[in-house]
Amino acid sequence: MASVQMSQTLRDQITDNYKQQLYNAYRKHHNVQPAIDAILQGIIDNDSEFATLCKINEELEPVLKSVKEKYKDFHQYYSSDPMVDELIKCHSELGLICNPNRKEKNLSFITNWHAPYNDEYNEDKQQPASANHEEGDVPVKIENLSPFYTPVKIKIEYERGWQRKQFAPHTDGSAILITDPDLCKQLSPIGEIEVKVGNDVETFKEYISKITTLKRFIDEWPGGKDLVPEEYLQRMLAKKTPAKANRMSPDQIIPDELKEQMNEVILTNKLLGED
Repeated sequence: MASVQMSQTLRDQITDNYKQQLYNAYRKHHNVQPAIDAILQGIIDNDSEFATLCKINEELEPVLKSVKEKYKDFHQYYSSDPMVDELIKCHSELGLICNPNRKEKNLSFITNWHAPYNDEYNEDKQQPASANHEEGDVPVKIENLSPFYTPVKIKIEYERGWQRKQFAPHTDGSAILITDPDLCKQLSPIGEIEVKVGNDVETFKEYISKITTLKRFIDEWPGGKDLVPEEYLQRMLAKKTPAKANRMSPDQIIPDELKEQMNEVILTNKLLGED
């Protein structure tokens, strides 16, 4: 078994996988995942043409990948490849506005939305809400989701500013209106989940920072094997063999034509010597 050092890159990849597993576990425990699944499915079901496009993209993806790989060496420049990577880019973040008192249809899109906020960079610090903001709107930002399809960018940001960030919820692109009372209720624990995941990840980072090899990590926590990228597991499981000197034998470096010629010379020399 070969020794695989716990590089910072490997630590980061394991930590990211651990974070995703935490989100999955807490969302399931708080019964949030069914609501998320319903929203993601609703995005597709609400538009039959988009649903068809998603299906085509899934069928096309492996074929497109294979064809691009076949011809990759014939592109002089990166931009010279006439084939796109994908028809639809996947997303992993949802931006929602929850308000069961709104009259709009559930899962409608909304853009250019923002809540009222105090602008520290402006003389008139109190900035009013956008015209489409309604009392009772609750912005919800859900990150680290399994990749999904959406026809528009769906994102909520909670803050504005650079050096001095200030709480100012707003859409970065568009958001989805959640007006179904049951969905709004199911999504309410999102904030609690974010805090739990954040704390648990920090604790895990502290632990894994002291681990020096992959073998030690798995020995101490066998279940952690599922968090390790497959390529690193294969390296660790590879049989370690002593390194051999990289020497070429004459049979490998001498052309066949020269071998024949040398054999003739050797034979001739032997015959001449016998005389």
